[in-house]
Amino acid sequence: MRIQHNVTALNVHRNLTGNNSSVAKNLEKLSSGYKINRAGDDAAGLAISEKMRAQITGLDQAVQNADDGISLVQTVEGAATEVHSMLNRMMELSVQSANGTYTAEERTMMDQEMQQLKTEVSRIGNTTTFNGIRLFPNGNPGGTKEAFMTTYGLTVDLKNRTCEVDYIDRAGAVSAGGGTGSARAAATLADKIATEYFPNAISQILTAFPTLETAIGADKIGMELHIGNIDGKGGTLAYAQFSFYATGKPGSMLIKVDSSDFNDASISGADAQKLESTIAHELMHSVMQYTMTDQMSGRGGAEKFPEWFTEGTAQLSGGGFPTNWNAELAQIANNLTSAADTSQDTAIGNYLKKYTVAGRPYGHGYLASAYIGYLANGGGAVTGSNIAAGMDQIFGEIINNNSKLYDAISKHTGGKINSLSSLEQLFRQPDADLVKFVRELAFASKNGAGSVITSSLSDASMIGNTVSGNQAFYVTDVATKPTGSGIASTTGIQLMVGSDNMADNIINVELYQMNPDSLGLADTNVADQESALSAIDEVNDAIDQLSSIRSYYGALQNRLEHTISNLSNTVENLTASESRIRDTDMAKAMMEYTRNSILVQSSQAMLAQANQQPSSVLQLLSA
Repeated sequence: MRIQHNVTALNVHRNLTGNNSSVAKNLEKLSSGYKINRAGDDAAGLAISEKMRAQITGLDQAVQNADDGISLVQTVEGAATEVHSMLNRMMELSVQSANGTYTAEERTMMDQEMQQLKTEVSRIGNTTTFNGIRLFPNGNPGGTKEAFMTTYGLTVDLKNRTCEVDYIDRAGAVSAGGGTGSARAAATLADKIATEYFPNAISQILTAFPTLETAIGADKIGMELHIGNIDGKGGTLAYAQFSFYATGKPGSMLIKVDSSDFNDASISGADAQKLESTIAHELMHSVMQYTMTDQMSGRGGAEKFPEWFTEGTAQLSGGGFPTNWNAELAQIANNLTSAADTSQDTAIGNYLKKYTVAGRPYGHGYLASAYIGYLANGGGAVTGSNIAAGMDQIFGEIINNNSKLYDAISKHTGGKINSLSSLEQLFRQPDADLVKFVRELAFASKNGAGSVITSSLSDASMIGNTVSGNQAFYVTDVATKPTGSGIASTTGIQLMVGSDNMADNIINVELYQMNPDSLGLADTNVADQESALSAIDEVNDAIDQLSSIRSYYGALQNRLEHTISNLSNTVENLTASESRIRDTDMAKAMMEYTRNSILVQSSQAMLAQANQQPSSVLQLLSA
C-alpha cells in the first residue's frame, strides 16, 4: 500500500480528461455543424475539402459569368433585332420606290427616310454598350489597340532563294473598348500559319505566276506575319505592307491576319483554303510592289500599280474565281471584240467600273486583270489556265525587259488595250448608268479573298483551284524566340465559364460590325427607280447577313444556357461530396456526445472513489 502515488486516481483522472476533451469536441461539432474545424481534426480531409471549396466557389462565379454573358448576348441581339426591323422597313421603301407610279419628288421623300434609317443603324452600332463595352466594333473603337507578342523566328527557302521571315507575332490582347480574339486560339493559329498556310500561300502565287520567282532573285526579303485583332469579326481579313529601304538593302514585308476572322486552329477545307488564299492575295500585293514598282511607269521612283490591276492580279493568285466567271469574261470579250477600236476603253468601262468596296474597284479589278490575261494568252477559250498564263507573260515582260506596265499589256494583248491611262480613269470614276451586271460583280467580290472582303468565315466560301505539285516555299527552321513573359490576357469579350485556367473554359463572344458599310448598304438609296431595284437586292443581302449574325448570338445564348446547367450540376455534386467530408452528421455526433457525457460523469464519480483508497492506510497506523 502506497500513499505517495495514487496510480488508480491518476488513471481515472486521465480518462476523465480524455472524456472532457471528447465532450468539448462533440459540442464544437454540434454547435458549428462541421466535423472538421481545424487541420488536426482530419488533415487529409481538410486538404480535399478546401480544394473542393475553391472549385465550388469558382464554378459559382462561372455560373454568374455565364449569366452575365447571356445578358450581354441579349443586349447585342436586341440591338440587332431593332436593326432587322429597320431593314424590313428599308425593303418596304425599296419595293415601293421601284414601282413606276411614283414621281421623282415622291421617291426623294422615300429616300430621306431610307437615309435616316441608315444613320440610325450606324448610331445603334456605335453606341450599343454593355457595362461600358462597345458591342459592335465599327472600325477600331476608342481604346482598342493591337497587342502582339513575338513567338517565332523562321528561316524559309524560296527555291534556293532565301526569304527570311524575321518573326511571326500572334495576338496577345486587345484593350478595353471592344474587339475580339483569343490569345490561345491565335497562338495555335500562328503555329498553323507558320507550318502550313503561309507556305501554301506562296505556292499558290508561284503556281499561278512562275515568272515572279525570277523577280525575287537572290535577295533576302525581311518578312513579318502578325496575327491579331484588326477590326473585329466580319471586317478586314488581312492586309499587306511593304517598306523600301536605302539602295542595296532589302525591303520589309508585313502581313497582318485578323485573328477574329481566323481564330480556330482546327479550321480545314474551304475555310483553310480561304485563309491560305487571303495570305496569298496580300503577299501578291507586296511581291508586285517589290519587284515591279519602278518599271510600271518607265520613269522609276515610287510609282504604284493602278489599284484595279493589283487587286485583280492578287485575286487571280488567290484562286478567287466566281462560279460564273467564265460567262462574265466571255461577255466582256464578246463586247470588246465587236466594239470599234476607238471605243475599247469605253466598252471595258461600261461593263467593269461600277462595283466598289470602300471606294476601291475590287470586283471589276479582278475581271479587268483576268481579261487582260485572257487577251495576253491569245484569247480563245476563257479558262483559268490561260488567264494565269497571260498575266504571267505580262509579268515576264516587265521583269525581263524592264518594260513599263502599259507597254507590256499593249504588247501581249495585240494592242487591243491601247490607252491605259484612260482605262484607269474610267475605273476610278464609276458611272451607275453604264453597269449591266452589278450583281455578278458583287458575287465575285464576296467570294474572294483580300483586305476589302467583309464576309465572315461562317457564311462565306472560298472558290478556287487546289494547288498541287512541289511547294516552292517551305520552312527550314523554326526557333522559339524568348520573350520573358507569357501571353497577355485579353480584355475583349471572353467569358470565363470554369474554375481552371484552361482554354476550353473560355467562350469567345464574337463581335460583328453594325453599320451600313458592313451590311453593304453604304450607297443604297431609293432616289430613282433603278437605284430602288438595286436596293431590293442590297437590303435582301443585308437581311441575310444580319439573320446570320442573330443566329450566331441565338446559338451562343443556347450554348450558355447549357453551360449554366452543366456548371450547376457540377456545383451540386461537388457540394454534396464536400459536405460528406466536412459537415457534421448530427445524429452520430449527438450519439457520441451522449456517450462521452456519461463517461465524464462516471469518471468524476470514480475519481472520488480512487481518491479515498489511500485512506485505508490510517487503519494500519491506528492499529
